[in-house]
Amino acid sequence: MNKIEVIISGHGKFASGVQGALKLLTKIPKTWHFCDFKEGMSDSDLKTIFEDIIKNNSNSECLFFADLVGGTPYKVAATIAYGKKKITVVAGCNLGSLLEAIYSNFSTANEFGEALVEISKKGTKKLSFNALYNTATSSKSNTSGGI
Repeated sequence: MNKIEVIISGHGKFASGVQGALKLLTKIPKTWHFCDFKEGMSDSDLKTIFEDIIKNNSNSECLFFADLVGGTPYKVAATIAYGKKKITVVAGCNLGSLLEAIYSNFSTANEFGEALVEISKKGTKKLSFNALYNTATSSKSNTSGGI
């Protein structure tokens, strides 16, 4: 398995918030980096932070995880990734997908990115009481006379 560096970034305290949540749930790999895009920072400030992480891990593939498609962290990561096969950018996934990814092995950053998107889709659910209500009503009507 290749060592894949993960850079999680987003607006405000998104990245540090994800980091805090993951710390409550599991041990965070040393290859994961959390970069908040704070008020007052410029695109170039964020780009410098991203490039420093990549430069210090130049033999590794890299996966960027941004909070929003089209937001500044996403655009900066996309600019860095353009034309580089070893860098993948994803956005909009959730805490559950990141948690599951910690316990998975991926050969490439691209494979990792594809998995994050799929895990996020599977883990996004709407609570529905309809099935519960239908089951409860069916059981009541089927209790006519014993065993």
